[in-house]
Amino acid sequence: ITQSRQRLERLGFFSQVEVDTQPVPGQPDLLDVTYNVEEQPSGSISASVGFSESAGVIYGVGLAQNNFLGTGNRVNVGAQRSDTFTSVNFAFTDPYWTLDGISRGYNVFYRETDYADSDISTFSTDAYGAGINFGYPISELSRLNFGASIEDTTVKTYFDTASEIRRYVEDEGDNAQSLKLTASWTRNNLNRGIMPTAGNYQRLSLETGVPGSDAEYYKVQARAQQLFPINDDQTWAFKFSGNLGYADTLASNDPYPFYENFYAGGLGSVRGFTSNTLGQRTTPAREGGRDRTLGGNVLVQGSAEVLFPMPFVENQRSVQPTLFLDAGNTFLSSCYDVLEEDAGRQQCSSGVDLGDLRYSVGIGLSWLTPVGPLTFSIAEPLNDESGDDTQFFQFSLGQTF
Repeated sequence: ITQSRQRLERLGFFSQVEVDTQPVPGQPDLLDVTYNVEEQPSGSISASVGFSESAGVIYGVGLAQNNFLGTGNRVNVGAQRSDTFTSVNFAFTDPYWTLDGISRGYNVFYRETDYADSDISTFSTDAYGAGINFGYPISELSRLNFGASIEDTTVKTYFDTASEIRRYVEDEGDNAQSLKLTASWTRNNLNRGIMPTAGNYQRLSLETGVPGSDAEYYKVQARAQQLFPINDDQTWAFKFSGNLGYADTLASNDPYPFYENFYAGGLGSVRGFTSNTLGQRTTPAREGGRDRTLGGNVLVQGSAEVLFPMPFVENQRSVQPTLFLDAGNTFLSSCYDVLEEDAGRQQCSSGVDLGDLRYSVGIGLSWLTPVGPLTFSIAEPLNDESGDDTQFFQFSLGQTF
């Protein structure tokens, strides 16, 4: 009975699941079990807003329905726009494609990203592709997923593009057509699908641009969460999370594609630092030019949090305040080559040095408000250095239906 209740809660479709048991008349060894559920919005029209001195206002919208027409199928449609990117995507997933729980999904996307006005290195990419994926349950809590996609990526450079990127394009070309294969293992033992307060979650994923593709590489990433309830009603809890990533080239004579690098900073990463701005800095294209973020092929990230109840709020499942300590950064296992004339100005340092991790502390809030889900943080970086881009206040907002 308890396991069935947890299954319903993990779906994320219901805000409340209650169990009622009644004896069956004339059958002393039987019970009627009734699950009373309160449905919560499973679709969302989302909007996110951010601000940095270099990029200004960044906004985006999307449409998602995790229980399409009550079938349990997931549909996502997005059309996003900002000063730096335009993207259109469509994804459909049938989580119960077969009776034994195998899922099947499709996705099509187009993405145009211009980093010239952001803190990330000055370049742009045009990418489009399509893919298919399958999921297979291996236990009550664990699942395997496999996917394949075909992608075409074109890199554009500018007069002030970093020397590392200009050298990469000079050596490897500005277009890459790749067949990508993905595989992942997920184990979910959280007590709820939304705003959990107990349990654990692990995910291990592998992505590769297979040999024969223009970009041959692999990328491994491991994520984990662990929540320890402090009180009986599970409104207080300790939460620990980690995110580790490593990527490298499969071709001994070719560098790892820089546009596949990991980035760190911002909501969901190291709060208090502007999104995606942590990591190795580039070599400016000219003397006196500005260095920018290059990201890295190694990611180290983690956080420790205390979840606590919101005073004067009746439904604690709709709001989750937190006190947090975040840490993280990205690193390069080896430096990219630069143009010959810029070799004397390269400032790259390779290898993983945990002394370069950035830390921040603060308070955050996730809230399913009447006008949509709201997430914000107020954070103070503890060891920001010259060149780091910090943000005291960060938030995202959406509308549910």
